[in-house]
Amino acid sequence: MIVKSTTRPKRLGPLSVQVPTTLRRRLETQAGRRRLKLATAARVFLDEHVTELEDAAELSAAEEWQRAQAWATWEKIKAGDTRWVTDAELEAVFAKARRKSLRRSKRSR
Repeated sequence: MIVKSTTRPKRLGPLSVQVPTTLRRRLETQAGRRRLKLATAARVFLDEHVTELEDAAELSAAEEWQRAQAWATWEKIKAGDTRWVTDAELEAVFAKARRKSLRRSKRSR
């Protein structure tokens, strides 16, 4: 989902970048497909790629956290900590997490 900002971003000025001929042709092709000017297409594609890189880093950090949590749980189980919870207790934990997630997503809009 793409959310458009209601404020205009501050521009720092032009960025001049030399690109190989083959890359420029590919960029021109993609700009034409999206019916964008070349410079606009370059900004859009750069923004999309940087966002993908940031998202991948965030996902990697989340996966690392999950692995650490799973390992810690495994170590507890190996040590004999095998507490049981009722379905109601488990559902309460998930319901609380869903509420927090919903609040966070509402705040980010």
